[in-house]
Amino acid sequence: MATVKQIYDFAIKWCDKFRDCDINYIELLDHWMADECIALGFNIDCGKAFKEKYGLAIYDPETLNKIIDDITDIPLLGSAIYLRWRYFNHWAYDSAEILNPQNRAWFILALSRLALLCQENQFVFKGTLKKIRIVSNNVCFSCMPEPDDEVEQHLTINNDGQVLFLGYNFGHNGIKHKKIRSKSFKIEKEDVKRLFRAIETYFNREYTEVFATDIGNWVMELTNTEGITYKFYGSLCAEFDYEGTDLSNLIREIVGMNDLYVFDGNAKPDVINKITINYHRVTKIKLDQKPKEVKKDFITWDYSECLIIDRESGTLEYIQNIGTDSNITFKYKINDGIVNLLERFDARKLFKHIKGNFEDVIENPNETRDYIITIDYTKSPSRIITGSYDKNGLLEDFLYFVETITNFIKYYNMQEMFNPFVFGKVKRRKSEYIFCSVIFKGGYKSYYYLTDDDSIEIGDLVLVPAGDDDHEVVVEVDNIEYFSKENAPRSIEKTKRIIRKYINDDFAN
Repeated sequence: MATVKQIYDFAIKWCDKFRDCDINYIELLDHWMADECIALGFNIDCGKAFKEKYGLAIYDPETLNKIIDDITDIPLLGSAIYLRWRYFNHWAYDSAEILNPQNRAWFILALSRLALLCQENQFVFKGTLKKIRIVSNNVCFSCMPEPDDEVEQHLTINNDGQVLFLGYNFGHNGIKHKKIRSKSFKIEKEDVKRLFRAIETYFNREYTEVFATDIGNWVMELTNTEGITYKFYGSLCAEFDYEGTDLSNLIREIVGMNDLYVFDGNAKPDVINKITINYHRVTKIKLDQKPKEVKKDFITWDYSECLIIDRESGTLEYIQNIGTDSNITFKYKINDGIVNLLERFDARKLFKHIKGNFEDVIENPNETRDYIITIDYTKSPSRIITGSYDKNGLLEDFLYFVETITNFIKYYNMQEMFNPFVFGKVKRRKSEYIFCSVIFKGGYKSYYYLTDDDSIEIGDLVLVPAGDDDHEVVVEVDNIEYFSKENAPRSIEKTKRIIRKYINDDFAN
């Protein structure tokens, strides 16, 4: 009887073969797979049982992908692999079709699932990392690449900082890939330590991997200092998060190659890391009266503003240069807030179109207003945009940008030091009542209501009884005052009371 370890080794071995784009189909169809399947106890009749249970999944990779997580029977899945192989070995009109991308995808998916079912900490790295080797293949059966498209990347990083990169194009019919570029270089030791620590930490514990057939795949070999190599597999949609950093992005950053496929296929949309806007106005002011010793008829006012939104530092900085020795700076450091702010802008679309001014526009000879906008991205090179600071000279979506930034600043612009509602507030005595002046929607006159809730503030929405039938109405608190019973603006007994603060679920039905 075969052991789980033997089945695991079988699955890994043949999965590697089906991933090898240079393999000859004869090597896949010779008797070796049949011999191993029989030795492991897989049989064709059991494979037919798989077909009866899962239908089209016996040959269609998309169908198999939909139910792959439901398959937990190792002998059943192994026998299905044997039956599918047998089709190409005995019955297919052209046995070489086993090399077609969709057929490879089926075997890779099935064998990967078989390996996953057999694993006993096989996908857990142990020891001290010495070398990383990642092969990322971006071929998917649903869309055939062009011969010159780069579809496979090999990346090797040693613990001494040596990096080797190889890129391969699809070639003719994808049978044999052709190397189209290579790079060999070294990275800093501190960067190696940072990367290796992240990879070691992440892959020395169990993790969840998703296999899919409509995208490419990756294979990673981690070799420790004892010479033991651990293999990991997955589809090019993996999101491996290490302490808030995506491992694919970490590798791209440290290696300095933004076009690496790594684990996610580099399919995530580009993001904006930094936006810098420099506004510059130069105004010539005519001197109506001037001392005799002054020969100039004009003085020049050189004025500028600068806005910097930076993802890395989590800051928004606004600088206003009024004159040579006068400037004003506002700085907001809100890490998550800045990230969310930048995410509101689509890196693919922001600041792409300028209408432009007509050639015969009338310029002011005594004043110029210009801007320079610099946008830094994660993947794409930086963009620099220049123009005149007017409606047609600016970007068509500049108004949306300004409104978004203005709302952001207003949201966080919560000063209390100069707020009269803060420094002008009187503390209530025990004998005093809380009178809230409220305004009904569409009205202008305020009405007094009592409350015992000290947390209610001016501007809050509250629920109050109104009219002779005391139906509930939402009103806004316009003012809050404290009065003793003797000085109350109206009778305590006859004044209605606020029910409570308004919540969004009120009147939901």
